[in-house]
Amino acid sequence: MKLVLKADRLIDGTGAEPISNAALVAEDGRITQITTQDQLQLAPGEKVDEISVSGSIMPGYIEMHSHMHCSSELDAYRQITTESNEIFTMRSVKAMRAALSSGVTTMRDLGARNEVAFPIKQAIEDGIIAGPRLIVTGTPITTTGGHCNMFGTEANTEEEVVAAVRQQFKLGAGYIKVMSTGGAFTPGTNVRAAQYPVSTLKAAVKDAERLNLRVAAHCHAAAGVRNCVEAGVHNLIHSSWLHDDPTKLYDYDTGVADEMAAKGIFVDPTLALIHLNELRGRAREGGAGMQDPVRRFEILRDMWDRGVKFVTGMDSGMVNAHFDDFAYIPQVMVERMGITPMEAIVCSTKTSAECLGLEAEIGTLEVGKSADIVMVEGNPAADIKAMHNVDSIIRQGEVVKRQGELLF
Repeated sequence: MKLVLKADRLIDGTGAEPISNAALVAEDGRITQITTQDQLQLAPGEKVDEISVSGSIMPGYIEMHSHMHCSSELDAYRQITTESNEIFTMRSVKAMRAALSSGVTTMRDLGARNEVAFPIKQAIEDGIIAGPRLIVTGTPITTTGGHCNMFGTEANTEEEVVAAVRQQFKLGAGYIKVMSTGGAFTPGTNVRAAQYPVSTLKAAVKDAERLNLRVAAHCHAAAGVRNCVEAGVHNLIHSSWLHDDPTKLYDYDTGVADEMAAKGIFVDPTLALIHLNELRGRAREGGAGMQDPVRRFEILRDMWDRGVKFVTGMDSGMVNAHFDDFAYIPQVMVERMGITPMEAIVCSTKTSAECLGLEAEIGTLEVGKSADIVMVEGNPAADIKAMHNVDSIIRQGEVVKRQGELLF
């Protein structure tokens, strides 16, 4: 049976003007018509499943940065270092449900134990549990004792890092994650220093590309950012630009930012974490670079103005970053970075799909693409907060939320 969606407008994710009085038809998991309601073509008497909303049709949200087995609670570090894989798996099932229920139809997990990440992905694909389309890295690659070593693959030399890339490929990873600097979640690691030299990162990128994979790299230290850009890493995570001198905060380099833009490197600034920690009572304590959020957003805006492409990662699973918090990312982009609502929507959909290499399948509403769709009350192109008001969700053609009611 055909699925017919109707709304006041359709926002296709490309940045184009919305279509008013819109209708979308999907069949067998694919979009088959995008038109206006008066031009909708259906056979006389044809039975359809229709959903209407006083609001907007738009592409499903793409969450680019999660850690499925982390709790997002204040005690998350103790839990990740003491709990069993069985508990991690149950946490992950809960996380997938929460993400999907908020409108996230595609999620990239950037670091979870292999014994958890790959079975969860398979369970979603087999219809055993509910969840978004899931791209996983499995364990992140880090140095001995490095950031997220408690669930990472420890690799120090160039040869060991390349071997780790190949192992994750063998297990079915859809992306590779490397920890290029220390991180705030792992006590004792140095957020102001690089964990890997350029040569090692280059080797990882070269071998990943041979295997048709891309590399995302965690980088807080400015030195780590520079190393990743020189190495050609495809996606920088955080890009915090922390100075190597602990008496100074940032060491932002506009020349390197220009190089990012020229190379087409995507940046996931995890910028909603600042807002969520402020909102939930952990302001300026929880993450690298939070001591001066005003300057942080000035740097991000300058990167944007230089043409750096931003994607929408939450770092969900880290303290205060819940798996159903996605809509805060575009909200913060608009309110704190000063970009337009439509630009934030494009980051949340089209640009993030491009970073994943899935732009032919998802990210925009076009005939022939997968029917990954959300329907929201209101107009997010005018008020970005409307992205919180998810009325209905369609994942690969299946209605999983209908007018406020979850169907799983």
